[in-house]
Amino acid sequence: MPELSALMNTTPARTVRAVVRGARLVIHLAIGLLLGVALMLDRWNRLNAQALMTWWCQVALGIFSIELIRNGAPHDGGRITVANHVSWLDIIVIGASEPTRFVAKSEIQDWPIAGSLADACGTFYIRRGKGGSRPLLDKLVPHLKAGGCVTIFPEGTTTDGLSVLPFHPRLFAAALEAQCVVQPVALRYGLSASGDNIAPFIGDDDLVSHVLRMLKEPEIVVEVNYGAVLASEGRTREELAEMTQASISKVVMPTQRTSLQPSLETALESALT
Repeated sequence: MPELSALMNTTPARTVRAVVRGARLVIHLAIGLLLGVALMLDRWNRLNAQALMTWWCQVALGIFSIELIRNGAPHDGGRITVANHVSWLDIIVIGASEPTRFVAKSEIQDWPIAGSLADACGTFYIRRGKGGSRPLLDKLVPHLKAGGCVTIFPEGTTTDGLSVLPFHPRLFAAALEAQCVVQPVALRYGLSASGDNIAPFIGDDDLVSHVLRMLKEPEIVVEVNYGAVLASEGRTREELAEMTQASISKVVMPTQRTSLQPSLETALESALT
């Protein structure tokens, strides 16, 4: 329905869509903060933090009208999930796809809202500079040995999603010490209805402007591609970094990108909003 698709992308329609979704997002952020407080007060561990995080992330994807397509499945048991880094959306996408905890730079703890949400979902923090990884590894290894999962973005920065930067190897030491597997995950974001690559958060992008841009978009599709697990035994952290980077690079191919049109259901819903 070309006419309906064109109507959905007019300036008034995009503005209305952003306002409605923005209101829902504010409410959802408030719910996330309340859940964080509840988890901090839950001394008897009656609440399942990972399940709550997965639910919160899934609802957040719905607010942004991001369709998640998962190819493959996360490995059972203790593992390090290794993904390419495109946007702040990556955390929501992976969080909606599997129960996991994340590694983030320590500065995020001081960010308003984001820091509280990161604390609530059990984020592990790493200090920049020499010696910053050892305190982190001392927390990661027991978590992994107990069968937990942690997700890392070893590129160290975001990209346009069309290529993969070399992986920094130091956090792969956790897999060696815990003797757990490493699973590559390739994230691929589709283009907007107008053919623009709007999901990457790079360069001079500021968070508020990028969030507004995503709220205006009728629909975006993201693929979460789970690769074969890699055993850590007998390998160095440099070898694990190179192997996961190569595995993800094979999937992240710009020639496979297509402009994604909104589904009919999404189009009708947006037109009536």
